[in-house]
Formats: sequence, C-alpha cells, structure tokens
Amino acid sequence: MENVLIWPKEYPLLIKGLVEQNGAFILDALEAWPACRSTHEDDGVCTTVLPPVYYLTWLTPLEPFEECYFQHISEYDEAAHHYINAVKDHYFASDYTSESFILMLCQRLEQYASVAAQAAVATPISLLHQLFTKRYFTIIEHVLNAGSKISAEDALDLWTEVDFRERLSSFIPSSVEDNAHLTALAAEKVANGGDYFTLLRQISPDVDSVSLLEQALLAHLSQDNAKQTMARRFIEQGATGTLADSNGKTAFMWATQKGFVNVVESLLAKQDKDHQDILGNTALHYAVLAKNEPLMVLMLKSGFDFRVCNNEGLSCYRLAVSIKAISLVKCLERDFGIKELSPEGQFERIRKVHVLHAMVTLLLPLQLFFFFDDSLAIKSELTLSLTLLAVMCFFFATSLKRCSLYPHIRHPWGLFLLRLFSMFSLIAQLGLASIVALATLSELV
Repeated sequence: MENVLIWPKEYPLLIKGLVEQNGAFILDALEAWPACRSTHEDDGVCTTVLPPVYYLTWLTPLEPFEECYFQHISEYDEAAHHYINAVKDHYFASDYTSESFILMLCQRLEQYASVAAQAAVATPISLLHQLFTKRYFTIIEHVLNAGSKISAEDALDLWTEVDFRERLSSFIPSSVEDNAHLTALAAEKVANGGDYFTLLRQISPDVDSVSLLEQALLAHLSQDNAKQTMARRFIEQGATGTLADSNGKTAFMWATQKGFVNVVESLLAKQDKDHQDILGNTALHYAVLAKNEPLMVLMLKSGFDFRVCNNEGLSCYRLAVSIKAISLVKCLERDFGIKELSPEGQFERIRKVHVLHAMVTLLLPLQLFFFFDDSLAIKSELTLSLTLLAVMCFFFATSLKRCSLYPHIRHPWGLFLLRLFSMFSLIAQLGLASIVALATLSELV
C-alpha cells in the first residue's frame, strides 16, 4: 500500500492569508478545503487529505527521496511554490527559525480554526506525533494549551524526551485522551524495565508501585544494554532487587554479573545471602564470573558463604580457578585464607586420610598375631613399635581431615565406619602397649 498525501490547491491561499493576516483569504481557503479523509484506490494507493495545521508543520511538500510516512503530491502550480518558498526565505532571513515561523502561523490559524478540533480528526498520523518527529516542542506545548488531547501512544513517545518531561507533566493527566489505556501501557513499559515510573505515578497514584518497580528493575538489569544510572533510579524509588526471573536469578544477581558496584552496594543489605538460582549459583558466584574483585571482596565481607557450591560442584574459589581468574584466586588466598583442592586433589586427600585409618585398623590384628606367637623373642619391642606407628598414622589422618583444604562433602557410610574402627583399634593398641610396658617394667624391678 502506497500512502500519498495530497497538498490541496487551497494551501497557497491559506499561507498568503496567514502571512498577510488577511482574514478573507484564510476563510476562503478553509471553506474550500477538501474533506479530511483517506481514500483507498483500486491500484493499491491510499490518498489522504489532512487538516490545514498538519501542512504547516512541513510548510512545503517533501521531495520523493525524503523519508516520510507519505509521498507528497501538490495540486497547486509552480508560481504558488515559488511564493511559499519566497515567504520562507524572507522570514528565515529575519532570524525566524522553522519552529518559530510555524508557531506564528499556527497561532494566527487558531483565530479561525481550532487546533484542538483539527488534531481530533482521525488521521493516519497524529498531529503530536508529527510535531514530535520534527522536534517542535514549543508548538507541542501550544497545541496542548489550545486544548488538544494526548493519545496514550503519543504520551509515551513524548515522555522519552527527558528535557520535555517537566513541561509535559503539567498536561498529565488532564490532557490525556484515555488515562486507563495510558496506565496499562506505562505499567507494561515499567515492568519491562522502561523509565516510565514517574509518568505512571502521575496518571495512577494508587498503582502497586512496589511490584512494578521490582519487575522493572529485574527486566532492565537482564537486558544487554542495561545502565547503572537507570537501575539506581528504580532503587531510589523503592526497588529491592529481590525479585527473581524464571531461572531463579534475582535482579541483584544480574547487577552483580554486570559489575554494577553502586547498584550492588545499594541492594546488599536487603538480599538473602543463601539464595541460589536454578544453576545453584549465588550472587558470589556471579561476582566471580564477572571477574570483579571489588564486588567479590564486598560480598565475602558482608557474609556470603564461600563454601556454597553450584550444581557443577564449584565453590567461588574453584569457579575462579576454572575460569582462570588468577587475580581473584590470589585475592581469596591472600586476603581470606581460602584455598581449595581440585576434584582430583580432593579425592586424593580423602584417599590418603582413609588409607591411614585403614593402616591403624589393620595394625591391631597384626599386633595380636605377634603378641600370641610364642616363637618371637621381641614381642615387647614389636608391640611398642607398631603402637607408635598406629599413633602416628592416626595423628596424620586426623590432621589431614581437620585441614581447611579437606573437602566438606558427604562420604559413604563405609568410610565413616572405617574411621570408627580405626579409633577403636588405636584404643585397643594403646591398651595392649600399656600392658606390655607394665610387664616389662615389673620384670626390671
């Protein structure tokens, strides 16, 4: 569908009347102005005639190569084109800008045809949208002061112009065409992380602001182009960052992953430090994934548990090792005394501990065998030596298990029983050694 905008042959007369302030010309042009409507032709062309104020925003038809919703076609002759261009050149040479010149024409037209009434006509593009694309904010203010209504879509577009928000706010909600519709659209924008919360509060002061702010902060921080300044605006308005997405990842975790230190500091006191997402990661894991040392240090000092492992069995230390974050590894070892073994190293540490316990356990039957063997003449020496060996093995096994590097994971019941038998074996060996030692002393006496 090709959209064609017709410039009526009455337009030059209207311009002449507005420039020369000739009411007769203006009225003649307005009375003869064709009906404002869109007509669909059989050849797939839609021709449109707009209210007069729309044409003033362009002043002259656009060239075919200029980007616009319409292709512009004029019905007046070359002499009329020359006259309008001469008028433009005259005013621009007199220090008028395009906006100030158009504003003057609109103000003069207002005396004969209400701008609000023209803006209310159903057209493919709204007057406010057209003025916004031209960045004519002073004219927008004039149009609103004249009683024009703002559609919900136009209000959202105008709100994106931060420098115009204060002036726009004076027309909200009184000039809004459909407050309920604008409330719904603004709430959806906020929930998706858009900066429309202030607008929403102006339209609907009773809205559930807490829930919307949490959704907005989560939605914004999960975006690739998230900005720390925008996140802080949601936080200043009351967001806590505790809402999680479908994967259990909170807004706080997203802020940590992106390295937003100021956001993390603002939200830290309100977080559940034990919260894990669907991958088993805590916010501390995301600080490591971000390779952000200040954030990692901040979280460790605030009480996050460095021993918590994710679904892959990786604590923050092991995660730092796996992603080759050497500076983080050094920081954990140097400043916090945190050092953990690799899975292979953990298995080797567990194996060494329980091999020592197994040796202690096996030394008891060995001692009993030697003790009751009448052919041995050095029973006492063997008993005392093997008991000393058992004590040393048990001591080293206990030391290795109590070391901070020993993995804090669940062991099979068999290993627990082995440690229990080892302790009973050591007690029995110490008892046997005591008997042998007393017997030896009695013989010496």
